[in-house]
This record gives sequence, C-alpha cells and structure tokens, in this order.
Amino acid sequence: MDKERLTQGGLFKNKDFLLLFLGGFVSRVGNGVHHIALVWFILELTGSGTATGILMLLSTLPGVLVGPFSGLVADRVNRKILIVGNDVIRGLLVIWLGWTVYSGAAGFFHLASATVLIAISSSFFNPAVGATLPNLVSEENLQRANSMEHFSINFTQIIGAALGGILISLVGIAGVFFVNGVTFLVSAFSELFIDIPPVEKEADTKVTFLADFKFGLKYLYGHKLIFTMFGIALFFNFLFNGLAAVGLPYIFKEILGLSSSQFGFAQSIFPAGAIVGSLIMSVLVIKNYYRLLIGAVTVQSSLIVAMALPLLPPILSNFALSVIFFSFLGVLFLFGTINAVVNVPLNTLLQRLIPDNLRGRIFGLIGTMTQALTPISMALIGFLIDQVPVHYLFIGAGVGSLLLTLIASQLQALKELKAPEMSGGEPAKNPG
Repeated sequence: MDKERLTQGGLFKNKDFLLLFLGGFVSRVGNGVHHIALVWFILELTGSGTATGILMLLSTLPGVLVGPFSGLVADRVNRKILIVGNDVIRGLLVIWLGWTVYSGAAGFFHLASATVLIAISSSFFNPAVGATLPNLVSEENLQRANSMEHFSINFTQIIGAALGGILISLVGIAGVFFVNGVTFLVSAFSELFIDIPPVEKEADTKVTFLADFKFGLKYLYGHKLIFTMFGIALFFNFLFNGLAAVGLPYIFKEILGLSSSQFGFAQSIFPAGAIVGSLIMSVLVIKNYYRLLIGAVTVQSSLIVAMALPLLPPILSNFALSVIFFSFLGVLFLFGTINAVVNVPLNTLLQRLIPDNLRGRIFGLIGTMTQALTPISMALIGFLIDQVPVHYLFIGAGVGSLLLTLIASQLQALKELKAPEMSGGEPAKNPG
C-alpha cells in the first residue's frame, strides 16, 4: 500500500481502517449478544452447569489447537480473503443455528457443533486482522488504532451483554441468533471495500508449513525483546485470567452475596475501566516505553493486592456491605484502566517489531499459548479457592507480579525500548 497515502490525515480519514474498525465493532456487538443467548439457551435446554461448561470449553479449545496453523495461513494466504471469508462463514453458521432453534430442532449437538466451527473460523480471522492492522495505518497512528481496537473490544462487551438480555425478551433466542448472523454478514460486506496489501512472498515457495511453524518458534525464541515482552505478558495473563474468570464471580456471589443484577453491573466494571484506559492511550504520546510499561505493571500488580483488602475479615465484619462492594468496584475499575495502558502499547510494539511476513504466525502462536494457559489458570484458581481464603490468592498473585516486575525492570532488553523508532524492519527470511 502507498505509504504516502497512509500519512494523509488521521485515522478518521483512513477509509480502510474505518471499514475494518466498524465491521469489527458490529460483529463484536453481535458476539456479545450471541454469548448471552447461547448460555441462556443451553441452561434452558439442559439445566446443566456441566453442559454449559463443556460448551464454554468448546468455544476456546479450537483456538488452542488451530492457532499455530491459522497464524501460518495468515502469512501465506491473501488476508482479505481470510477476513471476509471467515466473517461470511460465521454469519452463515449462526443463521443456521438460529434456524434450528426457530424450527424446534436444536439440541446440544447443534449448539456444540456450531460453537466449534465458529471458534475455528475465529482462529483464522483474528491473526489475519492483527497482522493486517499495521499495513492499514501509518506508523504514528498505529498506537491510536490499537487503542480504538481495545476500546471496541471492551465497549462491545458491555453493550453486547446488555443488549442480549433485552433482545432475548423481545425476539427470542432464534431472533438473537439471526441478528448476530446478520452482523457478521454486514461486517463481511464492509470489509470487501478494504484495500489490504498482499504479504511479500518469499523466493522459495517450497517451504512447508512445518518449516514455517518451526521458523516462527525459532524467531520468537531468538528475538530477545519480543520473547521477554511475550513471557511477561503470558505470566500476567496466567495470573489474572483465573482470578477474573473464577475468583471474581466467587467473591461477588459467595462472599458479597450480590443479586443477579448487581452481579451483571459488577461484571461490566472491568471493561468500563479498560475503555477509559483505551481513550487515554489514544491521545497519549509515549516517549519511553520502558518507563510506561514497568510503571503501569507495578501499579497493576499493586491493584491486585488492593482487591484483597476489602475482603479481609476485620474489614468484612466492621464495614457495611455497600462500602465494601463499591470500594472493590473502584479498585477493579482502576485495574481495567491500567490494563489498557499496559496492553495497548505492548500490542503496538509487537506489531512494529515483527516483520509483516511473520506477523500472522507470531500472533497466532501468542494467542494459542495464552488461550492454552487460561483453562489451567481457571482450574488452578478453582482448586485453590476450596483450600485457602480467596483474599490470600489475590495477595499472592499481586506480590508475585511485583517480584516479576522488579526482575523485568533489570532486563537490558526492556531498558532499550524506545518509542516510534521501534520497527520490525525488513521481512525475515526462512532458511532455504
């Protein structure tokens, strides 16, 4: 793509980015609505928590298994075909699911098979989008573009969940699935008009997928800065994913005894904070990535410890439940804000550092390893909650994060981080 054209005007004058952003926004709202309807319907159909858990597992497991392969495809196949095609596939699958519910034929098999196929399709879609974004915006706009994407992901979680409950009562489960299917097709239509540059092909076209995969692993391991940032991000995700998925619901229901409406409100606080953080990052000019990341991660680790404070027995027994509830939400909101301050520049740095012809497979590997650790994190936190008071888990995770941050702050690779000068440079070449 013509680099000169990318630098003309800001993001809101960039037709290709706006089409990708708006298409993703619409389909993410549909996804949020779909998730609420799916969980509601499986509980209505089976009344089984186990069946619901299996369905949620099926929504994540394909990403773990397919992720490395899908990342390679994003580097070797036309990314526009991947993006448009997978939105069409997901749209048709969800419409088919809506038809099975409308006709009364839907059973667990229909829900499970559609969930697996949608998850596989998403595993090919996501690395293609992540690898494409740096090709659509100029270097100076990349951080702002990532901030807008982060805003979209979190904002659509809030409105998708709220809209899902309303739509279920208005048009029923089948209607919700039909609406979600249409959002995917609308997204695909908008993406048809995006000008996505082709990935630069290597001279040796006989390189196999296995060789490509090994090369991606070798590149990730051999690039000290990328490997260091990835390792730190992986550790923090492992710690907080389990606490967020298992620890927070346990606190809200079992310790604070919230109603369902209060629980829904509490669940929206983290993404609300992340939205604020995304807006901050969209206007913040970073002059020293090292200082920002180390400072933000230190604050984030401290906030994990702070979440435990309202849960300490002396505080629980001496303060009103409303005071404890809102103080906990305040800390959670701040954590969401700082989480965006960490993730947006981290994602921007990875996009700048990784060459275009490797970006898909590296993002696929990162996504796969992150998703693979999430079930382990959830299982571990679930087991530990039955063994020790939950506030000890938050204190332990926060202290562990602070120690890791202290170690990371001494790594020379991170100290060398600079702002706009960081770039992936020339495409990396596979060994012949």
